[in-house]
Amino acid sequence: MSTSTLIYGLATLGSGIMGLTVRYCFKSKCEDVNLCFGLIKIHRNTSDEIKEDQIEIQNNTPKKEDSIKNMSNIL
Repeated sequence: MSTSTLIYGLATLGSGIMGLTVRYCFKSKCEDVNLCFGLIKIHRNTSDEIKEDQIEIQNNTPKKEDSIKNMSNIL
């Protein structure tokens, strides 16, 4: 009984660590990310992501509060 609980706990811990690692890689704005002493190497093209963010800011959709105000003006 205790062996299966230990395995379950270690599997949960390992998957949590992997999830945090992947999240770190996607949230990082660095072009080169090295994890685990070079075992995992990721090279990203951040200039395309910056351009995408700028386009998203320029084409900003109306906020929820603005939509509610417009709805109240219609009624």
